Amino acid sequence: MARSSEFDLIRDCFSTGYPAASDLLLGIGDDCSLITPPADMELAQSIDTQVAGVHFPADAPPGLIAGRALRCATSDLAAMGAVPQGFHLALTLNNSEDWFLRDLAAGLRLTANTLNMPLLGGDTTYGEHLTITIAVQGWLPRGLGLRRDAARPGQDIWLTGKVGGAALILDDVLRDPTRDDQDTAPYYHPRVHLSFGHLLLSLATTAIDISDGLIQDTRHIANASGVVMNLDAEKIPTAVNGEHPRWHECLTGGDDYQLLFTAPADARERIEACALTAGLRECRIVGNVTAGDADVCVHKNNELLVFSKEGYTHFRS
Repeated sequence: MARSSEFDLIRDCFSTGYPAASDLLLGIGDDCSLITPPADMELAQSIDTQVAGVHFPADAPPGLIAGRALRCATSDLAAMGAVPQGFHLALTLNNSEDWFLRDLAAGLRLTANTLNMPLLGGDTTYGEHLTITIAVQGWLPRGLGLRRDAARPGQDIWLTGKVGGAALILDDVLRDPTRDDQDTAPYYHPRVHLSFGHLLLSLATTAIDISDGLIQDTRHIANASGVVMNLDAEKIPTAVNGEHPRWHECLTGGDDYQLLFTAPADARERIEACALTAGLRECRIVGNVTAGDADVCVHKNNELLVFSKEGYTHFRS
């Protein structure tokens, strides 16, 4: 059964069941959301769009892809060290059947409650391809955001956990988009390191979430900071060991949403303690920062590795 209007859809699927935001004055149902900013805080904002057939299988269960989209978007807040304030949702729907919308909304609500992300408002339209756009925002103490331009020579490079699980399971997900188990969890349910990212505010100098590939995203920090980021491949926790024929995809595949961050050497013990508290058993130092022209160097057994591609990009020349 199709709903008669956009407003019926909003009322039935997106108006209730989400976490409450104490700083929200006006939310769903008006032209804008109104929010009261806390004193001495900065607002971190990010937006992420996912398109059927590009970012997820077009025939995947709507609840899985809605939850995944919110996790992927919220990971940017973790990389900045922000505490979530809420999100706006823009949907382009190619299916308005009741079962589809209920499953999509249920998956979104479940994830929103898991991440403590209030839904602040949004927009719905009809189009040829299902498209989910999520704008997230969160609060930061003034001047403490984990930008990409503060890595300095002598600092350590850390990684919160394994990379490669999502890339290596993608073929299986494409063959059976309904599969939702432990093996497909790295793709459909990536862990969002919100609490750990916030703990890093007083310890790390830069951070980034690994969405497009470890090497490519590491290069963003190298370029912004004007340094060389040296990665030791033998120290990087990967979904398969270094002898596996697809091991290199762990470093270039993306969709991991682990945090890669830099920090001074005197922060090591405090970072290890925070990681232990957060249950990050594989959070470890995977390299170091040195002076030089902006670059990423990956070594394995003392040999420099060369990759034909470093990560995922939408537009290639």
